[in-house]
Amino acid sequence: MPPEACPSASPLSSGDTAYSLLTRRWIPVREGEARTQVGLLELFEHAHELTDIEVWPPPAAAGLWRVLTVIAARVTELDDMSCDSDEWKERQATVLAKGHFDPEAVKDYFARHPNRFDLFNPHRPWLQDPRLREECKTSSGVNKLVMFRAAGNNQVWFDHSTTVKLCRIPADEAVFHLLTQLYYGPSGQCTPRTAGTVSGGNSKAGPLRRTASFHPVGSNVFESLVASVPPVHHYDTGGVDLAPWEADELPDVAKVAPRPSGVAGVLTGRFQHAVLLERSDDGESVVDAWITWAWRDKEFPAKDPYLIYQQSKEGNEYPRQADASRALWRDFDALLLEDTGDNHARRPMVLAAVEDLRGILLPILRVRAFGFDQDGQTRDKEWTTGITPALLALVEEDGVPYAISMMREAAERLERQLRYVLREAWVAINDPSNGYGKTQRKDISEGPWPVSGSFRYWSRAERIFWKRVQSRSFDGAVDEFLRLALDVYDEVTDSTGALPRAKRAIELKRGLIFKARTPKKR
Repeated sequence: MPPEACPSASPLSSGDTAYSLLTRRWIPVREGEARTQVGLLELFEHAHELTDIEVWPPPAAAGLWRVLTVIAARVTELDDMSCDSDEWKERQATVLAKGHFDPEAVKDYFARHPNRFDLFNPHRPWLQDPRLREECKTSSGVNKLVMFRAAGNNQVWFDHSTTVKLCRIPADEAVFHLLTQLYYGPSGQCTPRTAGTVSGGNSKAGPLRRTASFHPVGSNVFESLVASVPPVHHYDTGGVDLAPWEADELPDVAKVAPRPSGVAGVLTGRFQHAVLLERSDDGESVVDAWITWAWRDKEFPAKDPYLIYQQSKEGNEYPRQADASRALWRDFDALLLEDTGDNHARRPMVLAAVEDLRGILLPILRVRAFGFDQDGQTRDKEWTTGITPALLALVEEDGVPYAISMMREAAERLERQLRYVLREAWVAINDPSNGYGKTQRKDISEGPWPVSGSFRYWSRAERIFWKRVQSRSFDGAVDEFLRLALDVYDEVTDSTGALPRAKRAIELKRGLIFKARTPKKR
């Protein structure tokens, strides 16, 4: 079947608001069990009635929650950096007690930025740079916009569409791909851009690339957004506290990127990519895109309030990277404690702030994670999402967060030992020299057992973990994880048959699992 021809594109005339994100229904939401779509205006006016936002893909959801948090901070005045810590906490509690966003404040905010929320506005398209049409000799193609499509020489991931003309993307989907590019886009080669005397064909990585972010979740969207606003006095750097749609002028890319300040600067002011979407004739689809660099000079660092930060061996802080093989529960203690594990992980700042909502929201708040397992450049491995039970109030119980952390460390310690022992058993069985040392160990692969054992172990270890957390029963947890490791070892090695050599190797190695029962001295 021949590929669908791309619809033609045409620039919008001045003042055309063919795709206003304020009124178009593009955000998937849930109200109880019912699902629908809303625009930005409706979302904020009815946030207290909406149970949740359900955006796909997860990286786009992480970006959208940051954008919505900036707007929530503006309409509630929780963006006021002149407030000290106590004043800000009192204001947040007052906003929550009201139970909904002020409709007039919502309308006033959007009215201050007319046409800035139009996806295809010719002068100020939302989160885009209209100058790219002239500053780039070629476009990047719509397949480049969708990070899991093949484009150029990058790998095929989930979608085997090629760069042949298969290019129509519905506009409501394109918004989420735009957000994914801005927050998680790759470093390295990109579509060349020349802006005045400044030119280049490579870009820096997006501000969230390779990370997992953690967001508080209340009983409705209003509570989730208010709890998501970080204490802004921590972000008063004297820099620019403006979202891209709030700035009067497009940025001068020949200058140094502005220092991010305040909630808007930190959450929406650190993009390293410039993007422009090309509309179809009917204004309902995107048919082409430009994706290139946004800044050539150095960027100013800023700590994102939704990331876990940990220390390298040299003592430098960096965000914990997303790992598709790492379940959310293994980060749960790092959401409760300020210093966790050997890498001294610190919980996300926004979760430290919601601790002050005890008696208001803390007992019901859950935490949702959005992760994107990537390398720094073009490899996009997998995205993940997950949500914890409503257990953030555990932070108030003496000794419980520390006990949870010790339980998590025990589970990880035994899994590492299980993998090691399964590898050793496989090597012993498959050693051509029959253990007489004539074959070097590195010449024998680790075999399939470690991966199989790890998969079996983690799914069952999670059930043990949450059951003990819910019941506050931490005594004997190490022995339960030990029994699990022994059971998994027996299951994985059960297929070796009755050969004496194999049975001997399996039994000799099995005892090594017990060595992980107690941690090594530090």
